Amino acid sequence: MPNQQTPKVVAADASYEDLDAALEKVVEGLELSSWIAGLQGKKVFIKPNMLGAFGPEKHVTTWPALVARVVRLFQEAGAEVVVGDNCGVGGYGLNQRVANKTGIMEAADGFFENVARDTVQVEMDSRFMDSIVVSRAMMEADVLVSLPKMKTHGLTLVTGAVKNMFGLVAGAGKGRAHASAPGNKDFGRMLSDIFTIRPPDLTIMDAVTAMEGNGPSSGRPKQVNKILASYNAVAVDTVMCKMMGVPAEEVHHLRYASRRGHGPVDLDSIELIGEAPAGKFKLPVTVHRLSCVGRFINQRFFQPLSQSKLVLDKDKCKKCKLCVDGCPTGAMTMEEYPVVNDDICIRCLCCQELCPESAWQIKGFFGRYFSRG
Repeated sequence: MPNQQTPKVVAADASYEDLDAALEKVVEGLELSSWIAGLQGKKVFIKPNMLGAFGPEKHVTTWPALVARVVRLFQEAGAEVVVGDNCGVGGYGLNQRVANKTGIMEAADGFFENVARDTVQVEMDSRFMDSIVVSRAMMEADVLVSLPKMKTHGLTLVTGAVKNMFGLVAGAGKGRAHASAPGNKDFGRMLSDIFTIRPPDLTIMDAVTAMEGNGPSSGRPKQVNKILASYNAVAVDTVMCKMMGVPAEEVHHLRYASRRGHGPVDLDSIELIGEAPAGKFKLPVTVHRLSCVGRFINQRFFQPLSQSKLVLDKDKCKKCKLCVDGCPTGAMTMEEYPVVNDDICIRCLCCQELCPESAWQIKGFFGRYFSRG
């Protein structure tokens, strides 16, 4: 992999009907030809975003055609390809169903593997947890290629390249991570801790159709028509944030990952190849941009009033119990419909993320995102 002091990010025009041209620009811009040619016989793990059992038309997960095209790129180079992810917080039993529903199983062309079946416990450099269980195939791959989706996120504000590596964690580990680091700032630090375990060697982001609003699963599709790529995941997210109209340094997991030396959160430290125009995304209702004074007043006096609230749309709910099974603190129980115990709910929004019917609605007029630390 080329190792320039200043990370490069390629922003290539793209459509799902013609991904070849965009990937050619990625290979050329990042000078990847000789690197890819040298991967014969090497183990290449390709990790899309497989959040949950959502059809590709909802644009919650990585578009299948991008997965298929990247699989072909490395398979033609003679690499030993594996495609997989650890979905949501529902455990390994969900992986096969999600792969089928999202179209990623077919796109993987026989290279999909349920990687939660073979795990290893690794030590963590974290204030929250000493160790965590991860998928062995991702850890032991010679090359890890991340294929994130450009989206907003009710807890972390945005989800992209760094957040995609939360999928390294298998089984109940995701629930433990949420429970150990409740609150958006602590969870952002936890995400940077997990990212440090195994940063990807190459990131190719699906920013053709992104998501705004109440992402990562209940938002609205937004056309961006780009593929963003770099060997530096933090740099990809920094460019993504510019295109979303979000200051990258205000995103907790990006700020902490940058402090750990994983990449820049300022655009001046990135060499941009192509055009990535500044844009404006509608943010989740859990987020409210406040001045420093406004943040202090909000946190000191109005926080009890400003917390977002989860409301179930019973007309949409299919009683599948994914939210109950995936709740990391046991705050969700099943009566006639799922019910939240607000006393132990940490507002991680896992229930909202996992619901394939978007039955959990986030209600609220203020949020608590923009606090530094």
